[in-house]
Amino acid sequence: MSVRTLPLLFLNLGGEMLYILDQRLRAQNIPGDKARKVLNDIISTMFNRKFMEELFKPQELYSKKALRTVYERLAHASIMKLNQASMDKLYDLMTMAFKYQVLLCPRPKDVLLVTFNHLDTIKGFIQDSPTILQQVDETFRQLTEIYGGLSAGEFQLIRQTLLIFFQDLHIRRECFWKHMQETGQCCLPGVGNYMEDRRRRLTFPYVYPFETFEFCTWAK
Repeated sequence: MSVRTLPLLFLNLGGEMLYILDQRLRAQNIPGDKARKVLNDIISTMFNRKFMEELFKPQELYSKKALRTVYERLAHASIMKLNQASMDKLYDLMTMAFKYQVLLCPRPKDVLLVTFNHLDTIKGFIQDSPTILQQVDETFRQLTEIYGGLSAGEFQLIRQTLLIFFQDLHIRRECFWKHMQETGQCCLPGVGNYMEDRRRRLTFPYVYPFETFEFCTWAK
C-alpha cells in the first residue's frame, strides 16, 4: 500500500463531485449566482490550506466510511443541501467515474495526469474568485513538487492501492449502457485525451443519466 495515494484519491473524487453538481445545477436551472456560490463554497472548503497540508502528509488511505463522510460534509458546505438518496447517487457516480479512469490509464503515472485534468477543470469553475483560485494553484504546486519525481515503480504501487480501494465497490451500470445505446453518447471520457495533453479539455461530454437529484433545502 502506498502512503502517497490519498491526495490523488481525494482530489480526483472531489473533481468528479464538482462535475456532477455543476451538471445538475445547470439541468435544474438553478440561478447562476446561486450555482456559483455552491461551487465556490465547496471548492474553498475542499482546498482549505490547513486541510491540504494534512492531506499531503504520507499516510494510509482513509476507510471507505470515513472518506464517504468527508464528501458528505463537502457537499453540504454550501447553501445547497442534498437528501440521502441524492447523496448516494452522487457518491456512486464519483467512485465509478474515477475507477473507470484508473482502469483505463495505460501507464501508472497517467493517474497524475488525470488529477491535473481534474484540477484544470475545477479552476474553470472559479475564474471569478481569485482567492479560491490561489488555493487550487497551491495544490497544483504541491502535486508537481511531491509527485513529479516519483519513479514508475512508486506510481505502480499508487495505482495498485487505488484499485484495491475500489475492488469491492460495485456500482450499477445498466443506465449508462442503456443511455449509450439510445443516444450514441459516451458516458465517460476516454483516458486518451488526458495522455495527449493534460490541459486539453475533454472532447467527450460527461453524461450522467441518473434521475434528477433532489435538493432538500436551500439555506438563506
